[in-house]
Amino acid sequence: MSTLTLPELLGIRTGMRISVLNPPEGFLQKLEPLPDGAALIDSSKTGLDLTLYFSTKKTDLVEKLPGLARGMAVTGYIWVIFPAVTESSLVPTEDFVRMLALEVGLADDKKLVPELGWSGLRLAWKPRAPRLDKPQIQA
Repeated sequence: MSTLTLPELLGIRTGMRISVLNPPEGFLQKLEPLPDGAALIDSSKTGLDLTLYFSTKKTDLVEKLPGLARGMAVTGYIWVIFPAVTESSLVPTEDFVRMLALEVGLADDKKLVPELGWSGLRLAWKPRAPRLDKPQIQA
């Protein structure tokens, strides 16, 4: 059992700008206390450091994820949190979230169960191939 708090597990640090969308009842209280200077906001001109998006429908996620990615800071993250177990084909799954993220230019780098009955994948911008000082191609 982890001794870390929920904000620590989610990677919330001092001064972060955080947005929480569609949280289940009581979730926001579990985030308290936030680290010094961390704030829950709706949007930021310089991009959000962290977005927590709870999704129960694939269609909503497909519609919303591109906009969430555009509103994210270069070094920011998006936690897509979805029901852990479902019988419905309309509810996002881990594989669905991964494939959608790749289409938007994001990749998952962490997995978490932030709340009983929910799973989450943390998405970040896909790393680019290192830039070479000298091209490898021969003329």
